[in-house]
Amino acid sequence: MTDKNLIRKICDYADLKDDEIVLEIGAGTGNLTAELSERCRNVIAIERDERLVNFLIKRFKDDSKVNIIKGDALKISFPKFDKIVANLPYSISRKITEKFLTHKFSTAILVEQKEFAEKLMAKPKTANYRAISVIVQASSDVKILDYIDRKVFFPVPAVDSVIVKVVQKFPAEENFIKFVKGMFNRRNKILGNFGKRIYELTPDEIFELWKTSENLLY
Repeated sequence: MTDKNLIRKICDYADLKDDEIVLEIGAGTGNLTAELSERCRNVIAIERDERLVNFLIKRFKDDSKVNIIKGDALKISFPKFDKIVANLPYSISRKITEKFLTHKFSTAILVEQKEFAEKLMAKPKTANYRAISVIVQASSDVKILDYIDRKVFFPVPAVDSVIVKVVQKFPAEENFIKFVKGMFNRRNKILGNFGKRIYELTPDEIFELWKTSENLLY
């Protein structure tokens, strides 16, 4: 991400406070990291590419507000944070979304592939309505804030991108995520107590069904 106006816009959407800790997943060369550092208490910048990590360490050696973590964001434990601001690696969008939703935070401002963002917001009975749609919408409010021109990235991607805002209502439990995935493996099954197929149920209906199922185990 090289466009300074876009970077500032993303940070403006995040509405960062001086006392907040921001998690950035996939810091790259640190252009977004640098802007975040000027607006919050600390930036936890995760990057797995060793060459980029070495570059980031040199770039931010005099910035005590930036904490660089070398590692795979899907495998490492996240420290405590208040908000997420990130240009997410598109190849891990679903898995990393499932992971960060299990942590407590207030807001996430994310650059996402447009196709994936549309799945996050998909409604019941539509082709894009997936397990991730339910997981996100049950635990958070999600919306697309803006559309991004491909030319602001280098190298220029082959897909369209958007800025997404996720406001968490409560952390998603891992058992809930597993439950939803299991249900959507049988998305066409009709549930007798609802008289609907699984893909016709709203996120709230599926969440209530999970809570009932959990209670039956005890």
